[in-house]
Amino acid sequence: MRRRSINQQFPLLTGDHQTDVLVIGGGITGLSTALELLSRGVKVTVCEANTIGAGTTGGSSGHLDAHPEQGPSRLIEQLGAEGAKSLTEARLRAIDLIEKRCDESCSFGRVPAYFYTERRENLDAICNSFQDAKKIGLDANWMENVPISRAIVGYQINHMAKIDCLAYVKRLAALVAEYGGRIFEHTMVSGPVEAKPSSLQTSGGTVAFDQVVCAVHCNYTNSQRLYLQTPAYQSYVIAAKVRAALPDALFWDDSDPYHYVRRATADGRTILVGGQDHRTGNGDEPVALRALESWTRERFDVEEIVSQWSAELFEPSDGLPFIGKVAGTENVWIATGLSGIGLTLGTVSASMIADLMEGKQHPLEDHLSPARTPIGSVSTVVAEQLPAAMNFAQRIWPAQSVDVEQLSAGEGTVGKLHDKHTAVCRDQTGCVHKLSPICTHMGGVLRWNPVEQTWDCPVHGGRFAADGKRLYGPPETDLDEA
Repeated sequence: MRRRSINQQFPLLTGDHQTDVLVIGGGITGLSTALELLSRGVKVTVCEANTIGAGTTGGSSGHLDAHPEQGPSRLIEQLGAEGAKSLTEARLRAIDLIEKRCDESCSFGRVPAYFYTERRENLDAICNSFQDAKKIGLDANWMENVPISRAIVGYQINHMAKIDCLAYVKRLAALVAEYGGRIFEHTMVSGPVEAKPSSLQTSGGTVAFDQVVCAVHCNYTNSQRLYLQTPAYQSYVIAAKVRAALPDALFWDDSDPYHYVRRATADGRTILVGGQDHRTGNGDEPVALRALESWTRERFDVEEIVSQWSAELFEPSDGLPFIGKVAGTENVWIATGLSGIGLTLGTVSASMIADLMEGKQHPLEDHLSPARTPIGSVSTVVAEQLPAAMNFAQRIWPAQSVDVEQLSAGEGTVGKLHDKHTAVCRDQTGCVHKLSPICTHMGGVLRWNPVEQTWDCPVHGGRFAADGKRLYGPPETDLDEA
């Protein structure tokens, strides 16, 4: 039940190509945006650097809910009651639209969701959250007995849903093609850096366009402001076989970061458990996974850990996504900072960007504008940048020598090799790779991730395979050989 293998369905782009709107990124956000624009008569081309579903979408746990990540009370503080209700209702409509677009392969199902606490001292906070959840438009009921181990109290949110994300993204791709959209896989596109770009280079040609949408989850423009406001995080998921069936519902607690649980199989005997988020390249990945497994075993009678994986998220500094036109540009649009709720926010951003392109007003455009002044404190942004600052300092710190012979299969490190700063790993097959330790995006020093067997950049979340091949995030090129 680890990430399923994904075969290429669409061709590479070669030569010159012309379209009305270029969408960069073939996940939920990019394909939903393409489908929305196509339904309005716009000619659309989607370019995906890998294969459809290979990014964050394919690693999603498939929760579909409209509960605010920062909590209803905090959302009301940020946007006011009407603004908070508008965003919540937009996410509820997104769930309805996803249901409408699904076929049987997507395994869409309506289920209740539960937000709960395991700590009695949090009773008042949960109670306030429940009252505010109803104010922003959620159909919620107070629950003294939440049907999950160790829950003390919480509330039920009705009409939420679950989905097979990989099947859904394939369904979206099929719909985009059916509506006349063009999709190209393994087609890397250079990020837009001009105020009004009219064409962009790809790995095999050129695309000319009137408008361009960056839908690759991370910031993919030259806006330093957006990089500062959307730090990269890793979130972990475990699939576990349990002896007692879990009720068919979504669950998440009030921990920070929170844990989330749902069924993975119809009989409720295999469950998905997620959490233990930390900054990309700035945590201990094996420790995080062990902590998540311990949390799971403490609450469920686990027969077997079936699988485990992680996905990368981009967390907005003020808890709100950035959706709309990039500041200082005329035709560059973006959806980023979607946190762990990109299934609904990616769907919301599609209709929002399409409306704004047509010159229509949108009730959320100012609240979510990429040009807005963040609602969060400056101290939050500064604190988030400390890992990046420390990382850049590593470029001038003395490096320890690396003994390649001491590296076991699956191990890697950054250090001095033959008097040169080098990223060295021995992959799972025993092959040794010696690479430049400098991220090809903005020069961060890479760090070996033993869980995913990747080189991760703590600065902006770029990720590379053991052999240096670019996998994900802002970088556009592979790592250099050492």
